[in-house]
Amino acid sequence: MVIKPVIINKVGAIILNSDRQILVVRKRVPGRRTFIIPGGKPEPGETDEDTCRRELLEELGARMLSFQHFGDYSEPSEFEDAVVNARVYKVQVEGPPRPCNEIIELAWVDAQAVASGFDLGSILSRHVIPGLVAEGAMKPAVGARG
Repeated sequence: MVIKPVIINKVGAIILNSDRQILVVRKRVPGRRTFIIPGGKPEPGETDEDTCRRELLEELGARMLSFQHFGDYSEPSEFEDAVVNARVYKVQVEGPPRPCNEIIELAWVDAQAVASGFDLGSILSRHVIPGLVAEGAMKPAVGARG
């Protein structure tokens, strides 16, 4: 008998500040300190843009102003026994984000966070940050080539 993995589809948002740092969030998950990008699961009938708009308002109290596809990634979930398929978008928001609902902490990080062992989710550390560095949207970590 073949057991199929549980698949979770999510939409994630890349929010960059003027210092070329990315906003990461920490959810209220007992025993975990992992930071991920904001976003969540689409509700029935929602487009990715609808999901992103709703999640940013719910999680950060922020209104989305722009929305551009960045990439699609699959990695084991940080919080569940499942695989996450994430469709990730670069967005701009109005006003300063703040932690709301299940989000208990925000941080602005750069590529150095990966090199220094900051607890980042795998989609963020293996795909999003390297992709941002490769396109010049984020500075490479000190001592890294890029």
